[in-house]
Amino acid sequence: MLLYLLRHAIAEDRAESDSARELTPKGLGQARSIAIKFSQRSPQVDRVICSPYTRAQQTAASMMPIFPELDLTLDAGIAPDGDVYGVMDAIEGYDLQQVLLVSHNPFLSNLLSVLVDGTMETHRPVDNATLHCVSMDVVAPGCGEILYILEP
Repeated sequence: MLLYLLRHAIAEDRAESDSARELTPKGLGQARSIAIKFSQRSPQVDRVICSPYTRAQQTAASMMPIFPELDLTLDAGIAPDGDVYGVMDAIEGYDLQQVLLVSHNPFLSNLLSVLVDGTMETHRPVDNATLHCVSMDVVAPGCGEILYILEP
C-alpha cells in the first residue's frame, strides 16, 4: 500500500474557530504547487480522505483535479488530535492500494512517526503543504518506508 500524507498549506492565524481557519494567499499557492508536483508522479489514488477543517479541505481541493473520478471523504478522525492507531486500523481495513490523507499536525507527525519508527517519540516533522509517500506491506507500527517527500 502507498499512503500519501499531506499537511494543509499555510493558514490564517485566527478565525472564528480553529476548524474555520482558511488558507492564506501564500497557502493557496502552496496547495497548487504541491498538487502540480504530485500530479507529475502520476499517482493512482483510490481514496482521498480529508479532515473536515476548512484549511485541510481547501488544500485537498487543489488535489481533486488530479483525481476527477474520486469523491473527497471527510473524516473527523484525522483532525489535529486524531487517534493514530484507530486511523491505522481503518486504513488497513480499506483494502485499497493508494490512499491520500489531507490533515494536520500533530496528527500527521504522530502517524508518520508510528508508521516508520514504530513510536511517536521520534516526532517526525511534517511541514505545511508537504507530502510524504509511505510504502508498507502491512499498516502497522514500524512497517512503513518513506519513498519520497514533496515540498511546495
